Amino acid sequence: IHTTGDTEVGVRTVKWGFFGVLKKGVEDKVYAPGSTYFFLPLINDWHTFDTKLQNIEMTIQRGRGDRTTRDDLLFKTIDGNDIGLDVIIAYRLDPQKAPYILQHVAESDSILREKIIRSIARSKPRDIFGELTTEEFYVAASREQQAERAKDILQDILGPYGIIMDKVLTKDYRFNPEYQKAIEAKKVADQQM
Repeated sequence: IHTTGDTEVGVRTVKWGFFGVLKKGVEDKVYAPGSTYFFLPLINDWHTFDTKLQNIEMTIQRGRGDRTTRDDLLFKTIDGNDIGLDVIIAYRLDPQKAPYILQHVAESDSILREKIIRSIARSKPRDIFGELTTEEFYVAASREQQAERAKDILQDILGPYGIIMDKVLTKDYRFNPEYQKAIEAKKVADQQM
């Protein structure tokens, strides 16, 4: 007996084929969510993939997001200042590509999330947000524009793997502490003039 949860799809793998009746390998069929299926044991294998919207949160706050340690994106702006950025990557799986995902990409949701999506979602946004100058980083519209670009580029990369990018959201950002103090001192001096 094999089941799928309310937001899961199932994929069957036939371990041994029978004279043309069953073809050995990953079956190119998606088993619907919220159902129960009966397959002979030993000659079949079963995998499920969750198709609900999922978030990968990368943040400086320990114990929050995907990691218990600091996990924010660290990079340099185009003009050379160090910055840390909290980001949320929202994605879901294309249910129709579940057999392809199993056969060519990953055997489980956790492997797909950690080895594929997370690795690429940490790398590409660094490059894209790093194109901003320090001054542009203060402008919310500039950050949102880069977040939209990051989503589009991640979709181009991950789409062929059966992943649908929903959003790239930016949260808090931090400059190097010494640089942050210099910015605050300049703002105070500007206000006093």
